[in-house]
Amino acid sequence: YQRRVRDWMYITYASTSGADSQKLKLGGSGSGGVTTLKEKLTDDIIAFAIVRVTDRIDDSVTVKFVWINWLGKKVKTMQKARLSVHLGPVKAFMGQTHHDYTCNTEDELTHEIVMERVMGYSGSGSKVIDNSTGQTTLKGQVGGTSTSSLVASNRQGTDQLTFAPEVPAIIRDVKGDHSPLTWAVITYEGSSHLVVHAAGEGEDGNVALLATYLTDSNVVYGIVRKTEQIDNSLTAKFIYIRWIGNSVPRMQKAKLGTHAGDIYNLFAPCHTSLDSPDLNEVTDENVMKHIMIASGTYKHVLEGHPTFTPPAQPPRQQQVQKQDVPQKRMSATHTAPSESHSGGPAKHIDRVVDFIDEEGIKQAIAEVRSDASDINWVLVTYDAPQSKTLKLEGLGSGGFQELKSHLRDDVVMYGLYRTTERIDDSVTVKFTFIDWRGERIRTMQRAKLATHSGAIRTLFQPFHVDINATQDDEITEQIIQKKIKSAAGTAVHVL
Repeated sequence: YQRRVRDWMYITYASTSGADSQKLKLGGSGSGGVTTLKEKLTDDIIAFAIVRVTDRIDDSVTVKFVWINWLGKKVKTMQKARLSVHLGPVKAFMGQTHHDYTCNTEDELTHEIVMERVMGYSGSGSKVIDNSTGQTTLKGQVGGTSTSSLVASNRQGTDQLTFAPEVPAIIRDVKGDHSPLTWAVITYEGSSHLVVHAAGEGEDGNVALLATYLTDSNVVYGIVRKTEQIDNSLTAKFIYIRWIGNSVPRMQKAKLGTHAGDIYNLFAPCHTSLDSPDLNEVTDENVMKHIMIASGTYKHVLEGHPTFTPPAQPPRQQQVQKQDVPQKRMSATHTAPSESHSGGPAKHIDRVVDFIDEEGIKQAIAEVRSDASDINWVLVTYDAPQSKTLKLEGLGSGGFQELKSHLRDDVVMYGLYRTTERIDDSVTVKFTFIDWRGERIRTMQRAKLATHSGAIRTLFQPFHVDINATQDDEITEQIIQKKIKSAAGTAVHVL
């Protein structure tokens, strides 16, 4: 008799209603990996699981842990709405893992898909093409046994992933010391062909620049290069970013799963990854937090407020001519030389932007948040074109239309709007961050705004959703409510 080692466990909610719906219990544990785990996960539960797998990197077999968030298709709307509040504490309770994965159907939870992610991120997988079938397989050797995962099924199929030659070239440029590029954005042209959409230079604020290309309705894959100081050494770190907007149609999202393995390997190896549909998470601060957690250098001083000091570094020299990319698909952006970071978010704001009556602005934002106040919107703007000094534009209690009356086509404004959402018999308060950049603002002014983005968002955080708009029809009460419902999981989608 040989004792079988446990390689999976999951926790779930004690009940679907009442006080126990806020409590977690052990759902089960056992051996047999993902295949056995998925048998325990039903359509009517939310579960948080950890699975242990092994991966071979060069001549070493390493243990990897994958955190899985299972969201059953029949879970009640109210439960879904509360989930976002619990995710952070649950992940902290379960401890660090190498990869995260969210799924809600059995087809999305297989050993093959989990191993695609593990091998894709670690760079241990090798793509093998069967010329007789056109099938692409990701293979790795673990303990002398081949582990294969299906990546795509039919090379003649219309959804077979293809990519332009400049795509792998631009990824190599971001990773290579020969090029000044530090970030790149890859997106789809058609349903299954990847092209370079944008790329740029400069490490300070490069994630904020990348984030300007992320919208609620697009799918983007990105890579960012950062520098981390470990002891006395400067090390280059790469993070893979996967963005699927909340408004991407469900059928399109389903097709993306068939591309997952090939895309992960296209970007691999990277030190860590960020997979999020929330712009609040695509920030320079959060990316550095992910990098430091992966390398073991992150210090938990205050939850949600990482402290780090990016090292000063000389510009990356162009020693080799970089791959030419069609201009319509790529825009290079130069940012100012990096200043050293010290302290938390407040110092970061003071350094990047200035204020006229800073305390007055913060008090106005606090008024919007206060349950005791009738104020439901606030707007700030720059005191002059191409300035970095913000002033209070206005605040009021007249709702969205009153706010919108201040949005002109030749100004930039940032604001916070308070509204409510009804979920079953409960009314909840929701906050929307507004980033308005009028159509007629000058090109040079628009280019400089990306360097302010992270600081501005920090000023207005926390908020539930954000709206980026340049025209009247891009910001309406209906659009805001739709985004709120999508973010809360209460939207009703009818095909």
